[in-house]
Amino acid sequence: MNRPRKIYIESSGDALFSSVRPFLFLGFIMVFVLVVSYFLVSAHNRARQDLIETLTMERELRQTHQKLKTEVAGITQSRLLALKARERLGLTKPKEEEVLVLK
Repeated sequence: MNRPRKIYIESSGDALFSSVRPFLFLGFIMVFVLVVSYFLVSAHNRARQDLIETLTMERELRQTHQKLKTEVAGITQSRLLALKARERLGLTKPKEEEVLVLK
């Protein structure tokens, strides 16, 4: 009968901490993570600032658009009144010579 042979290995101490390489690797990984985090945070802040500027510009454009709509509505209403006065009542806008200003 063949018995399996048992092999014994002796080690003198823990080999993990006897070398500097694992510490260097861990340090490199930590520095890499910190650098990547810095770039991600700065990119996020730039994108956030761009979004804030875009939203501010959009709000200003909406306000300007609303003002212009109000002005156009007023102009259109005055033109409509002038057109109706001319068509229905036969009224026309007086010339400068026809206007008399009293003080």
